[in-house]
Amino acid sequence: MKLIILILSIFLFSNFCVAQENSIKIGIAPHSSTRIILQSHQDLRIFLQNYFKRPVQILTAKNFSEFTKRSNMGIYYDLILTSPNLAILAQRLGGYTPIMTYTKGLSTIILATNKDILKSKKLPLKVIGLDPVSFPTLDAQEWLDKKGFIDGDKVKYSYTSASDSSISILLNNNADMIILSLPNYNKLITKKNKDLVHVIYQSKPKLSRIYLAKDADGITLQEWEKALDAFSKSPEGKRHLEITKLEGFKKIKPEDLDNLDSIVAKTIERLYNK
Repeated sequence: MKLIILILSIFLFSNFCVAQENSIKIGIAPHSSTRIILQSHQDLRIFLQNYFKRPVQILTAKNFSEFTKRSNMGIYYDLILTSPNLAILAQRLGGYTPIMTYTKGLSTIILATNKDILKSKKLPLKVIGLDPVSFPTLDAQEWLDKKGFIDGDKVKYSYTSASDSSISILLNNNADMIILSLPNYNKLITKKNKDLVHVIYQSKPKLSRIYLAKDADGITLQEWEKALDAFSKSPEGKRHLEITKLEGFKKIKPEDLDNLDSIVAKTIERLYNK
């Protein structure tokens, strides 16, 4: 009996290891906490698992910088979902191809509990961003720079690992302003919280989060294009849009990312100290 149990255990463990080795790895940029990322992308995971008849893992990283360096190596993820500036680097350095994005553009939001915070005499103002290379952080900092709020002078930046954390920091009066993407603002700011905060800045919509893939691990780029197209038309895709509040999907071409040179240059500088 003990021998049978041992053999079964070895068999099940071997099957588990094979499944892990054969699994499709989806890398999601850490725009929210790991819990929220896993929850909001379960429909994507389940759809692709059924589509390819292979196990699918949702992976992220502790911050954007770590995630981006992994993406740029081109070996950690089969499919990537990330912000526009980081998508360009994944394309140039990791060999990925942009396939699909969302119809709802990515706007940057700066929030404060004091609507007149930019007139404050108590300087420097404490500003919380997601990560030095996150798209909303770079966009907001560019806007504040143009307003004369230079880092180390009138403002001091620090960073947190997730948008939901930064909202708590702001509401607990441990920051003067926080930086969010519009999707996270819509998703995380409750009706009760909305009465406690003020939008200091909202950018015009720019490209949203982008799906990228490559020929790897037995799946061609063309197969990824068909899979994502099928997901965009599926019930799982519809539920994903309802959860993320990103409205719809649309196809994208590499040349659609050609107008972000200044933010991409700043991203490279911060990532690699160049």
